[in-house]
Amino acid sequence: MLETCSPSSSGPRLNPGAIFIVALCFAFLLIGCASYTPQSNPTTPGALSLSASSFDFKTVVVGQTGTQTLTISNTGQSAVQLTGLSISNKQFAITGPAVPQTVAPAAVLSYKVTFTPTAAGNATATLTIASDAKTAVGAVSLSGAGEKAFANLVLNPVSVNFGNQKLNSTTTQNVTMQNTGDISMTIQGITVAGAGFGYSSISPGFSLAPNQQVTFQVWFTPKTAGAAAATVSFLSPSLSSAETLSLAGDGISSGGTNPPPPTPTAHTVHLTWNASSSQILGYRVYRSEVSGSSYSALNGTALTALTYDDSTVSNGTTYYYVVTAVDASGNESVYSNQTTAVIPAS
Repeated sequence: MLETCSPSSSGPRLNPGAIFIVALCFAFLLIGCASYTPQSNPTTPGALSLSASSFDFKTVVVGQTGTQTLTISNTGQSAVQLTGLSISNKQFAITGPAVPQTVAPAAVLSYKVTFTPTAAGNATATLTIASDAKTAVGAVSLSGAGEKAFANLVLNPVSVNFGNQKLNSTTTQNVTMQNTGDISMTIQGITVAGAGFGYSSISPGFSLAPNQQVTFQVWFTPKTAGAAAATVSFLSPSLSSAETLSLAGDGISSGGTNPPPPTPTAHTVHLTWNASSSQILGYRVYRSEVSGSSYSALNGTALTALTYDDSTVSNGTTYYYVVTAVDASGNESVYSNQTTAVIPAS
């Protein structure tokens, strides 16, 4: 026989089913709290990487520019703010995307770093890169050397030996002249020291641009038997000293009739000048065989042209020219700067 509990006279009656439901709900809450695990998504902070930590521009001619390429990459998983680029020496510069600049993950920025020396000698600088990356990217070391611009004349070959040559006969050889320097140069004088030798296809007053070259001839016409030698000198204000070409040969007699020597070449000096900024009637050309003095006028009536051809020159002579401006009253200006013409011996 199943007995049931009677409610106590001291309190309310408790339902056993209600106790079971409350206990079950409490257990459910305890189990749910114990099994909860929060989710995490860790990310790598943004970090900048450089393609190089230093650049050596080697030697750069003063006034010219050497260029290197620097890339800045974001190797992290968060964006980085590139806030500044600065260089400690004004001979170096950097160009590219402007700053401040947001660098997204995996993004790459490309910059040109240049070196333009203003004086000869070694130069160094530091390229500083500022950003909000947690790890500083560091600095880039820059170095280079400025070289003074110069002209340099190279002859090929530097010496010519004509070997045995019959008296009064002529043999020619080709020679190449090249300006291997950084600036243009003008050959203002050519001299030959030694009998029986000469040159052709070239004359004083011509200019050579950097890397430009010309080919001319040297010749040997022995007048007497035996060994002979000569030196051809090329003069330019751009050169610290004359560039020389050595010539040699041997004159030998022949049993037959010797051919006549070559007919001397008639030479003409072509002069040009800039126009005067004053109101003038024309120009007068003067010539001397002495540098800086003893000038004689070559024309009586003032020239209106800016050129003059002097065909009254003698072979083997050096002449010096100046020009003056003449106004309507016959007044002349001071002499212009002097120019020199060296006439070949033949």
